Order: sequence, then structure tokens, then C-alpha cells
Amino acid sequence: MNIATVHWSAACDTCGADLRCSGTQTVRNDRLWWDEEHRCSRCESTVLVCGDAPPDRLRARMLAEHGAARLVLAEAPVRRLPILRVLRTDGGRTLPQARALLELILGGGHHGTGPEIELLARRLRAAGIAAEAVRQPRSPAAGATRVPDTP
Repeated sequence: MNIATVHWSAACDTCGADLRCSGTQTVRNDRLWWDEEHRCSRCESTVLVCGDAPPDRLRARMLAEHGAARLVLAEAPVRRLPILRVLRTDGGRTLPQARALLELILGGGHHGTGPEIELLARRLRAAGIAAEAVRQPRSPAAGATRVPDTP
């Protein structure tokens, strides 16, 4: 789950022809990274963008196409402090926010893209906590989620 890629089509803003689009999110150098490429089949207009946190529309498209991943701790934590340290460092959360997130994780309710959850699992494993990113089973309705084709 280190990488997720999606493809879609849209109309080129320049000439109206088919715009081939792709977006990728990956874990690179212990950080999340995303990029998007839009290339026109007729006028060859090309747009490339990248950054740390993906735009909401790209993240929604990835979740719709690949489904969500969930963080699973191998065993109920006896000591929560090491987990809270990781959760505070990862994302700059306050202690109350980290505690709320830990409760969400323990209840099976913390979801994200595969790369997002894999990065958090890696950071927890580096702190000695057995954690794993697992793909959520998708319901038939999950594939019906429509994400706009606008780039």
C-alpha cells in the first residue's frame, strides 16, 4: 500500500479534446507525496503538479477507486504513551487530538488512503508498536461513488 494511482479523462480547457489524467500518492523518504499529470491527446497541453498532502478531489478519487485502508494494531496496547507520541508527531496533533485518534484507531474507525495509513503504520512500527495497514472490504455501493472529472 505504498502507492496508489488513479486515471481519468476530462475535456481539455485549451482545445476541448480528450485530456488524459493520472494522479499518484506514495510514501517516499518517510513522507507522503502526490503528483498529478494532465495531458491533452490533441494539442499536447500538459500540466504537472505535486506536493505533500493531495488535494481533496484527488484523495476522494483514490478512496472511491481503491477503497479505504484501516490501521490495525496487532494487540491492544498496554502502554498508550508510545502510540500517543507517534500520533502527536505525525500531523502535529495536540494531546487531546492524539487521544481521540487513538480511540478511533482502537475502535477500527480510522481510515485513509493506502499510503496515508501505511506511513502511519511504519512510524508506529519504528516506535516498536506492531501495526499494519489493511484494505477495507468494499461494498458494491462503494464503487458507485462519483467523483467529478474536472482536473
